[in-house]
Amino acid sequence: MIFHPVTIILPVTEGGIQLLDLTDRLRGLVNLAMALTIGILVALLALRLLSDLLRLNPFGRLYQGLRLPTNKTISHMRSSRFYYPLRSSFGFDPAVPMALISLAILWYVATGVLQNLFFLLGGIARSLIAIGSGSIISGGRLLIGVVLLGLIFFLMALMTIVFVNWLFGLFRHAAMRAQYRLAPLLRIFEFGGAFAGWSFVILWIALSFAASAVQVVFFSGA
Repeated sequence: MIFHPVTIILPVTEGGIQLLDLTDRLRGLVNLAMALTIGILVALLALRLLSDLLRLNPFGRLYQGLRLPTNKTISHMRSSRFYYPLRSSFGFDPAVPMALISLAILWYVATGVLQNLFFLLGGIARSLIAIGSGSIISGGRLLIGVVLLGLIFFLMALMTIVFVNWLFGLFRHAAMRAQYRLAPLLRIFEFGGAFAGWSFVILWIALSFAASAVQVVFFSGA
């Protein structure tokens, strides 16, 4: 059986277009999820503060019901390494603003990781469209760039997990595995002297530089 090139090229191009559309939809879902989680947390924390302002009976059902959804979050904030220094600096219980700032940081970090993923999906889609349009070299160059960026973004994602664990104590087991994988690289960037203890930051800068270089070489003009 003989296949005409068009029968192969058209599905490849269509697949790339559909993948681009999927990527745009996922971006919209992420923005929606961010707005929902922030809105829900603000509402629950407002109800918690309201229970204090109304001076409700601490043993009553209403008081317990208003505070129950955020008890774990507030407890986690009060066990943070930043809680007592911030309380000493501000002169009041900073658990509520800490919870909101923590959510903002988490979404900021998560958005960075997801944007990297969306960039890779977009690169795959553009590669498929290029190949389907007959630009085999451009499509191949994009695919190579996607693979290289995927490796770099994987390391940056591991570093993000470690950073989030350091800030909030979340993802403890994942952070331990990430640190194990990153340890050899961190040792390379431990220069000592004035740069002692800066290996994590230096590695992040190096990976960011490598990612920018890959984007310029493999994605520009493709």
